Amino acid sequence: MKFKFIHPFWTHVPAVLALLAGVAFTVMALPLPDPAPLHFGLDGRPDKFGSPWMSTVWMAGIAVLYIILSVILDENWARQEKVKTFNWIALLDDVTVAALATVQITYVNMLASSLYIYQFPWLETLIAVVLAGGAAALLEWMRPYRRWETSFQVEDVSQVKAEVERMVKAGQPLAYWEVQSPVYSNVLAVVVPVLMVVIAATAWSEVPWLSALVALVAIALTLSYGGFRTLVTRENIIVRMGMLGIRLLGLRTADIAAAGVHTFAPLKDFGGYGIRFNRDMRGYFLRGDRGVKVTTRKGKSYLIGSDHAERLEAVINAVIA
Repeated sequence: MKFKFIHPFWTHVPAVLALLAGVAFTVMALPLPDPAPLHFGLDGRPDKFGSPWMSTVWMAGIAVLYIILSVILDENWARQEKVKTFNWIALLDDVTVAALATVQITYVNMLASSLYIYQFPWLETLIAVVLAGGAAALLEWMRPYRRWETSFQVEDVSQVKAEVERMVKAGQPLAYWEVQSPVYSNVLAVVVPVLMVVIAATAWSEVPWLSALVALVAIALTLSYGGFRTLVTRENIIVRMGMLGIRLLGLRTADIAAAGVHTFAPLKDFGGYGIRFNRDMRGYFLRGDRGVKVTTRKGKSYLIGSDHAERLEAVINAVIA
């Protein structure tokens, strides 16, 4: 089946134009001095020299990554919306790439001068961000709404519900497990920490304290490998994360007033995936747009993402009944 994009690519034009402007300005300034200043102190004077192409490669690489990320997020937003809503995430790549391009242009302009003193272009960056953000907002407002039809099969959970009710009435031990462990989350838990450790190792001689902090964050990220695991017993509902089973949520079944299948839009309703909050509830989900909304007797609500929402809802209701 051929993959078809729902959102139009012209919404990313401001980011692409900013990227091309940064690259074009650098090319027109050739040849660049080599070695060139790469890092500056608080006074704007250089304290490290190297190839001037290092900054260009970093600028272009980060800009391309932001544009790709924005394409993915905007496509997910378009597929999740039921009516046309303003996608504030669509501005992410445009304002970021505009800021990167402005810094690159002013850096190359500084290289062309005989005085190697660089002051961060706050005003120029602000103007570029406002212009790019305004253009992106206008294009997002003009974006047509295209409904994405999704379908899912509702599970027949009558046998599961009957079996759980029988076990509860008989006083038998009950332990129902569900796991949400998408490929992307495990890749992020491995690839990103590896890259962070490499960066920390290369920067150790320059800023050891920052390298140690980056390494510690990388180790913490690896603990998320394995995704979210939901456990329902006669007494508790527990959501754990990662290989160590870090406890994220713990509810006593005696404190639960209601539980029901809930359909949601991860980006619009929560701004993403993972451990999320909004005005109505706290959410734990790594993929999909369905889960079980659990409401306690104190009025607090929690959303547990599930690949088998009907089954999880049936087990919870059978236990709290």
